[in-house]
Amino acid sequence: MKDRLITIVITVVTTVLTMSLLDRRPVSPAVAQQPPGSMDELIVNRLIVRNELIVSDTGKPWEEGFEKHNIPRGLVARARGGNVGDAGLWVRGRLIKTEIDDPFDDRFHAINRDGSVFRAPGHISWNVWLGNAWRQVAIIQGEALENSEVKDGFSGGNHPGRLRFQSFRPHHPEPLTDAIIGQGMMSIGGGGYGGGGLPYPSEVLQLWGGTMTQSPVQTPQPPQIVRHDGSGKHTYALIALGPQGARSKPSPAVVADGLATLSWDSLAGADSYIILRDGKQIGPLRIEGARKQWTDSGSR
Repeated sequence: MKDRLITIVITVVTTVLTMSLLDRRPVSPAVAQQPPGSMDELIVNRLIVRNELIVSDTGKPWEEGFEKHNIPRGLVARARGGNVGDAGLWVRGRLIKTEIDDPFDDRFHAINRDGSVFRAPGHISWNVWLGNAWRQVAIIQGEALENSEVKDGFSGGNHPGRLRFQSFRPHHPEPLTDAIIGQGMMSIGGGGYGGGGLPYPSEVLQLWGGTMTQSPVQTPQPPQIVRHDGSGKHTYALIALGPQGARSKPSPAVVADGLATLSWDSLAGADSYIILRDGKQIGPLRIEGARKQWTDSGSR
């Protein structure tokens, strides 16, 4: 018994001395400036957060002045339950997903509590802050077909779906469907149709509630000569091309005293342009921006 007590005393004294020495170790300036309870790095094999995870340089979940908007300072992740509000993930700034040797893959999973098919697994919405709340203005929703449309029923090898595009119209409290795409068919239209939504397509392409208008590509204005190299006279004109390849009439020609740098305004409906130099075609050219600029190198 005496030997056991001596062993216990020695163990306690050794522990106290060891902890005292550890507390006297030099501390890096970065660690010394951190608030109590913080650390430089934490390495764990598994991390379980029951209620809320906050990544913030201020330690606060929301940007100051935007608390009711739920604009995060960095990242906020919440689980369902507890006293922290709705479950979700809030990210401030860019959300970047990167894969190596794997296609980009984002999925929306949803299921009813009884295990049956949830027909609208998820949607993407664009919102604006109005009337002290976030309001949707446009929605893209993925959905499964109705049970009446699937004769053999849903199964692991049979789960057809479609995409629904919706927007909010003036003085309508609910979104109205603008287009439905799926099963090699597409409906385009507008209006509520008695609250039933846009009719599902039965043909490859169906247009509802309006007429289809095709606008020809207009003749472009002549290009402006920004500068030239003085190597000899050349004439320049423009031809606009629509996305289906339809060509406009050539613009009036301009004359430059050499190989020129040309500039012109973007033309509504034009996908690309052909430049006629001395009657010979150069292009098609696809140039970004509302104002186009192109320099003739003489090699085309």
